[in-house]
Amino acid sequence: MTVLRLYQAYGPGQDANRLIPFIIKSCIKNEKFPCSTGNQFRDFIHVDDVIRAILKCFNNKKAVGNIINIGTGRPKKVREVIGFIHRKIKTGYPQFGKIKLRKDEILRVYPKISKAKKILQWWPIKNFDKSIFATIKWYKKNN
Repeated sequence: MTVLRLYQAYGPGQDANRLIPFIIKSCIKNEKFPCSTGNQFRDFIHVDDVIRAILKCFNNKKAVGNIINIGTGRPKKVREVIGFIHRKIKTGYPQFGKIKLRKDEILRVYPKISKAKKILQWWPIKNFDKSIFATIKWYKKNN
């Protein structure tokens, strides 16, 4: 068995209780929405890159018995992600600082992806800015 440890996956059709679709939907609806201060760093990986990683596991004997991180390996500040989405949609009102961080919240969460590169011959290829724009477009069309 191979275990893939996914980081913040996002993309079209994702449940609205996750950060990126929540921000997109709130902005599209031109709503005020609560956010933390946004000082956390998270690794956001597009679902297409996740699918490619899963497919690379099939019939891969080197992957068996491994736990492999799937992310970009490059964290983004949550506040900047929210701001980027907000600027692209041009509506909505993020209310930074309205949600308090948990006492035990880790501020930097992102993976080392060297095992994915070595064992799976996989690395992320989706551009974050273009992928977010395509995700926004999907939510606008399917809202």
